[in-house]
Amino acid sequence: MKPFCVIVLALSILGLSACGPGLQSSQSLQAKLLFSLDYGLQDRMIGLPEGMAREVELYMREGIFHVLDPVSKKILRTSSYGDLLSIIYDAEALSWPVSGQSQPIATDKAAITVAENGGRYTVFTDFIQPSRLSVDSSQRIYVADRLANPDFAVFDPMTESYYDWIIRRFGEKGLELQFIGREGILGSAFPKILGIDCLSDDSIVVMATTGLFYSVYRFSNDGMLLSSLGIDSASLPVPLELLGTNADEESIGKIHVDLEGIIPMLSTSGFDVVLKLSYYREVFSFDASVLVGLEDSGSWLFSMDGRTGSQKFGFKLEPTESANKEWELLGVYKEGFLLVSQQPYAPEILGDTNSQQLESEARGMLRFVDHSGKTLYSASLHFPGAEGFLRSLRLSSTGQLYGIFLEKDKAKILWWEIPL
Repeated sequence: MKPFCVIVLALSILGLSACGPGLQSSQSLQAKLLFSLDYGLQDRMIGLPEGMAREVELYMREGIFHVLDPVSKKILRTSSYGDLLSIIYDAEALSWPVSGQSQPIATDKAAITVAENGGRYTVFTDFIQPSRLSVDSSQRIYVADRLANPDFAVFDPMTESYYDWIIRRFGEKGLELQFIGREGILGSAFPKILGIDCLSDDSIVVMATTGLFYSVYRFSNDGMLLSSLGIDSASLPVPLELLGTNADEESIGKIHVDLEGIIPMLSTSGFDVVLKLSYYREVFSFDASVLVGLEDSGSWLFSMDGRTGSQKFGFKLEPTESANKEWELLGVYKEGFLLVSQQPYAPEILGDTNSQQLESEARGMLRFVDHSGKTLYSASLHFPGAEGFLRSLRLSSTGQLYGIFLEKDKAKILWWEIPL
């Protein structure tokens, strides 16, 4: 822990320690089913073999839904009624005729074939490992993918990490544009990409990590690098109240910090990054000779300038009602923060036999808090079934909540209206 982190946070943490939840309303929100997708290999289906439930991505922009299916290596673009508008498809993964196809698939993997039928089009390309998805207001698609040529990957011995990820871009009618790397168009590869987000000004934010070091890159909509921020996991802020009166005393167990969420946001002062951090204190035996475990010391949200890293504010999150659930930072709306807590999914229903089902009732809780941590709104979140996994839950720029609910036999695109 570096000293300046404690100093910067002193006023904000001490001033907020007495803030309670301030609950003003609690409602029950029922999901609206927009449309469903079957599992399978046809064009308007998604593949879902064992262990891949967590990899499905959903992103909505301007009322158009995009589903990234990493199994069949394709991106489906649909209306809010489920009408299929376009597909970006890996040619080698295609094992079923596509109804919009009007010409043979290109045999050259570097080529892109566009097949149109009544305004609907299919783009055949080559995906390696598509992961993470975002869309801007012009319906340009951004997807993280690995380098096609592994010889271009760079190994960093300091972090023991490979830099082999890029952001691929698909524009009008699926035309692929030049990829984005760390320096911008055709730049060097990223380490593992945690997420992509297109902000309301159409700037693109890429969050990546080597495991111990996190990076936040912001690009203009034409791919120019606007800013980059490095976050060292060894220098994450620790609230003063967790350090005790004398941090050098041997009786005080060391604090461990986990970075559990990064959300980019536009603010009145420019571009900010919000971190969700969870803290754990070492617990020793009675004679202080043996480390017996880690004790949960709570979670905080911190905001920092996305260009300089200077910290702006921080506050503690009130715990959930259940000891088995944690708050997840879901999004930013009108400079407030939406949190969600949902029970673990039922993996064996979806074929993942390596995990255990923990709860049968599918529901969650929402909490909307301001910059002081005061709860402005809360609600219970209900799903249309008792068995399934809610994946890619997102908050739109206009305050709607949406996600894809993966059941045993089909995937449901859900929508909630939140009175924020």
